[in-house]
Amino acid sequence: MPPQSSGKIPSILAEDMRVTGDVISAGEVQIDGDVIGDVEAHALIIGDTAHVRGQITADIVRVSGAVTGRIKAREVVLTRSAKVEGDILHEVLAIEAGAQLQGNCRRRLMDEEEPKALEAPQKIAAKSEEKPSDDKSLFDKEEAAA
Repeated sequence: MPPQSSGKIPSILAEDMRVTGDVISAGEVQIDGDVIGDVEAHALIIGDTAHVRGQITADIVRVSGAVTGRIKAREVVLTRSAKVEGDILHEVLAIEAGAQLQGNCRRRLMDEEEPKALEAPQKIAAKSEEKPSDDKSLFDKEEAAA
C-alpha cells in the first residue's frame, strides 16, 4: 500500500536520473533512479529500479528497489523485490516474502535518543568543563606553586 497522499504531487526522481548529494523534502518523494547521499522526506517510495546509497530518514518508507545504508522511519515496508543492506530502525515493519535484508532490525520509538556507544568520552568532556573551586585559574595555581 503506497503512502497516503496529502493532495500534493510527489517529487519524482526518474529511472534515468542520478543524484549525488542529499535529497530533502517535507513531502512525498518517489525515487526510481540512483541516489548517492542521504534522503530525508515525510513519505518515501523507492521504486523497483532505484538504488539509494546513504541514510534514509522518513516517517513512511516503502522499498521495492535497493538500499545500501541505514533506514530510520516510523513505518517501513519491504516489498518482495526489495534488497536492503543496512540496519532498519522502525516502529512498524512489514517484510514481504522474497524481500532481501542484510542487517539488523530494531523496533524503537522515533522520539527515543540514539543509544550512546561509549560513556567514557562523555565523562572526559564533563571533567574538562569543570572549573577550579576558587577564583584562580589552573594557570594561576601552577604559577603560584612554582
